[in-house]
Amino acid sequence: MKNIFNKLINFFNEIAPPQGQYSWFDKLRVSIGVGVTILVIAFLNHLWGDMTQDENMVTAVFGVSALCIFLFPDSKFFSPLVLIEANLLASCVAFICVYIFPSVSLGIPVGIIATIVGMYLLKCIHPPAVFLSIFIVMAGTNSYDFALHPVLADSMVLALAAFANKELMKYWARRS
Repeated sequence: MKNIFNKLINFFNEIAPPQGQYSWFDKLRVSIGVGVTILVIAFLNHLWGDMTQDENMVTAVFGVSALCIFLFPDSKFFSPLVLIEANLLASCVAFICVYIFPSVSLGIPVGIIATIVGMYLLKCIHPPAVFLSIFIVMAGTNSYDFALHPVLADSMVLALAAFANKELMKYWARRS
């Protein structure tokens, strides 16, 4: 039994891509950066007020975006302008799906397809934006005000975090 278990572990180690090696600075930069970014987003959402529990699910999308911003700072998928464009596109597509389709089961796949096609056409691919579209359709949010807050406001926080992260990394590289 132990032999089978070891072979299974070896098999999974062979097919799994290796995890990147990160310095302690990078581990702290990513952890603290994501935490502070989500804290600011949560604080702004609390100040702004009346988001329902379903609408608060979009914070999870912004958490994934924040993690990707700090893990992959040089990726064009997570640049400041792409974050804003893709998230606004995804929210508008989702609102349309909520208006047009009475069934969430139909709105979600149409929202996913339309969001991906729209991101390709606008050249603003941001993978977490697809999940934003899903969550908005699931919540049944149909107010275009939602595109301003929390989507645009939170996307602006993410864009500022992406910019600050790149500047911090440039500063740290000059010091080293």
